[in-house]
Amino acid sequence: MCISLCPTGILELSNELNMRIAYIPRVKEGKANYCTACRRCEFGCPDWCIYILDKEEKKSEKAKT
Repeated sequence: MCISLCPTGILELSNELNMRIAYIPRVKEGKANYCTACRRCEFGCPDWCIYILDKEEKKSEKAKT
């Protein structure tokens, strides 16, 4: 569901299974910069298995580790 909602088409199914034995979505390799952060994938995902991080959040996470 969330993969088909992405207007830029950067999402695909991964090989990783979640606890409901469903393949989770991931960003295609090298396509992360094309994300517009519209959050359609996040709001349309039935299992909340995908979410958007702001660039500032990513930087602060790297600083903590």
